[in-house]
Amino acid sequence: MEERRLLEKYQSPLYVYEEELLEKRTADMINFAERLKKELEIPAIKMHYSTKANGNLQILKKIQKMGIAVDAMSPVELRLVEMAGFNKDDILYVCNNVSVEEMIEVVDKGIKICLDSISQVELLGKKRPNIDIMVRVNPGLGGVGHSEKVITAGKEAKFGITEKNIEELLLTCEKYNIRVVGIHQHLGSLFLDDNIDQFITGVESLLNIAKKYLPDLEIVDLGGGFGVPYKENEKDLDLNIVIEKLKPVLSNFITEYHMVEFKFEPGRYIPCESCYILGTVHAVKNENNKIWVGTDIGMNTLVRPSMYDAYHKIEVIKEEGNDKEYITATIVGNICESADVLGKDRQVATPEVGDVVKIYNAGAYGYSMSSNYTGRQRPAEVLIDKEGKDILIRKRETIEEVISRNV
Repeated sequence: MEERRLLEKYQSPLYVYEEELLEKRTADMINFAERLKKELEIPAIKMHYSTKANGNLQILKKIQKMGIAVDAMSPVELRLVEMAGFNKDDILYVCNNVSVEEMIEVVDKGIKICLDSISQVELLGKKRPNIDIMVRVNPGLGGVGHSEKVITAGKEAKFGITEKNIEELLLTCEKYNIRVVGIHQHLGSLFLDDNIDQFITGVESLLNIAKKYLPDLEIVDLGGGFGVPYKENEKDLDLNIVIEKLKPVLSNFITEYHMVEFKFEPGRYIPCESCYILGTVHAVKNENNKIWVGTDIGMNTLVRPSMYDAYHKIEVIKEEGNDKEYITATIVGNICESADVLGKDRQVATPEVGDVVKIYNAGAYGYSMSSNYTGRQRPAEVLIDKEGKDILIRKRETIEEVISRNV
């Protein structure tokens, strides 16, 4: 059994990526941009992959070679995307409440920076006047997302500058001779066909703010949030519908305004479906009229179910030839927290200690949000290339590495 072979070779748990699907989803975004650019008859649409979704160096290198630009939002992410081969013109630094030293490092490298508040503009302006920046706007609309914790616009979101404060922003920029060359928004994460219209409404709101207050923009960043189906009854996002609904909105804007470069930020969409996590069943018990399946995939390895109540398809894989009877069980991890639940009341093959557990759609906000909570080591990451060869792209941490930063 291939899953068991991989666990024996790289230890359990394990992140596994499929190169073919990773390339396909990257190509989807490239084709999306090319088609929209062609049908609008404009020269500039750029896709910026959000590194926070998955910052593995080998994945970044692959995306860079295929022609996608990138977002970074921390010094480590910036170092990684530079190592991956992205040049400064293809990097956008989208930061949130950072130190002036961090901002200066970015600006001095000639990398475009997007600031989130007037006070951050003031802070940077004192040290680096006479520069070009982008700013993040909160359009005031309810955001888009599968959880309130991933909605990044609206009255309850911490992000961006609202319309009522745009004039104050411009006065601050004038004070330091700072030019706003770009405007940015991000409504939230994971929209599918049933909430494309919310995304379009957010785009319209951003464009209206641009027309009203910022007549000389060069860049309009429409954000991301392109969703993937996590649940079995969900369908792939229809990118054709997204294009058809975007075209008249963007076309009208260009007619009334002037030509700008449009940007999109597909983070989750590119790596999510290409990855699954393999783990091992270490305990099975029937307590309080519920079957509990205990695995070594804890919330330190995959935090999304605990943090967001996120759904991931889960499969218990039996040895080949074993009869498969299905039961209802709750799948949990090995962290001493009540929230360490991967899936409640799932239909799975009758589990036994030693069986393999497979969790799907783990390529985005999986490893990148993992931790050493309770001292657990982060797992290895492996890429299955198009010839079926498994390639190690991140080593499993050792106990010595986890404790080495103590002094």
